[in-house]
Amino acid sequence: MPGVPRVRRNRIILVLILIVCVTMITVYAREGDNGPLHKIQSFFTDIITPFTSALAKIFRPIRDGIMNIVHLPSLLQEKRELEEQVVSLRREALETRELRQELDRLKALLRWSEENPYKDTVGAEIVAQSPDNWRRLMIVNKGSSHGVKKYMSVVTDSGLVGRIISVGSRSSVVQLITDAQSAVGGRNSKTRETGILEGRNESTLRFIPMNEDAVFKFGDMIVTSGMGGTCPPGIPVGKVTEVRRRGRGLTRLVIVKPFVQFSRLDKVLIIITPEPESAVLKEVQ
Repeated sequence: MPGVPRVRRNRIILVLILIVCVTMITVYAREGDNGPLHKIQSFFTDIITPFTSALAKIFRPIRDGIMNIVHLPSLLQEKRELEEQVVSLRREALETRELRQELDRLKALLRWSEENPYKDTVGAEIVAQSPDNWRRLMIVNKGSSHGVKKYMSVVTDSGLVGRIISVGSRSSVVQLITDAQSAVGGRNSKTRETGILEGRNESTLRFIPMNEDAVFKFGDMIVTSGMGGTCPPGIPVGKVTEVRRRGRGLTRLVIVKPFVQFSRLDKVLIIITPEPESAVLKEVQ
């Protein structure tokens, strides 16, 4: 059979190759780093390395592109999840900041109540404001069912806000001290001179002193005088920002800037006091 010698020859060659490989592996493992097989390996490595590096640089973009295509769906899903997490974290940060600010405002109102224990108060939230410039009014969510009555004073920890001019069962209308129809008894905390604080539908008030020769200076603090019965005495109102003598026969102009920032109001305190019965005060309304 002519095919048998060829098969036998191939087997012999295979066995010889295996013997050579085993022998070389044994010698390679036993010889030192300076052995002949190690030197041959280093020689061929030095020759092949530049070519393999060049091929790697050429095929790396292709490999990366293929990998990106393979992982594209999972990457898109991960991107969407990260974007959702960012939106959620931003929302939580905003809510946390708002809660912290609300807590600070509540603490300030509580501190005012603790510093004025002789004044009974009820907290209220502002639910609406006057939409025009003709009246400076706000609506709060407390009314007669909470003990609120007409002409009661409304304050914050900064100072006087205004007074109640209309009362419902669960809401009330507050006339701000900046309203043109508002008039409150005031006093210079330094000189003790009294007068009337009038609103002007602007951000400032006009103070009309009872004594035309009274001394007023820039920075003087104006507080409520308690005269008239609408406001308890000693509530801070604002500071004098302008004092100007007008023409002969005209009252001197004293401008007061309120301490309260009305555009930022959201919570107030209503001072619970007996309803004043003065007809004069009702005519001033």
